[in-house]
Amino acid sequence: MRGRRLIAACGLVFIMSNTAAAGAPPSPLSGDWTGALTAPTGAIIPLGLHVADSADGWTATLDSPEQGALGLHARSVTQQGRVVSIRFAVPRATYTATLSPDGGTLAGTWSQGAGTLPLVMTRAASATERPVMRMQTPRPPFPYRSENVRYDNDIGHAHLAGTLTLPAGPGPFPAVLLITGSGLQDRDETLFGHKPFLV
Repeated sequence: MRGRRLIAACGLVFIMSNTAAAGAPPSPLSGDWTGALTAPTGAIIPLGLHVADSADGWTATLDSPEQGALGLHARSVTQQGRVVSIRFAVPRATYTATLSPDGGTLAGTWSQGAGTLPLVMTRAASATERPVMRMQTPRPPFPYRSENVRYDNDIGHAHLAGTLTLPAGPGPFPAVLLITGSGLQDRDETLFGHKPFLV
């Protein structure tokens, strides 16, 4: 009789454990995270981290919108206790952080090359962020006209393209050539939500 009760109890525990596992909430690590790196120059680089839990383990992608880099896949995502380590091949970097007890914050270090920077990420309210509206961003109609122009440099075999803006009137006008710096940028030199060339 005792043996039957023990078997029945074990079966009940097994069923309960399977039910709990099937209906378990997603891992606290899963979801969308936002944060920002502060470079030694003082520049702020917003980042978005997206972590998903699957049968094969965690997957993650990284967004750096101001640098034009979206959906950078993590090479590995590991967790030991509350310590999380996410490694990327591009960029060659590692984010090691501690998950807060409430699951709302990742506080740690971004390591890239020989440098390290502190990085705190918080759980995003939504997967998409609204674009920041800058007061200094020009709005049409403009007191000038714009033309898309291109130039082939035979010496360097380079095809260059740009935007030519001309004031109203017959001209001639003095000219200024604006060239963006390094990194992924557009013709407005969009950086951290600002568009200095457009301004």
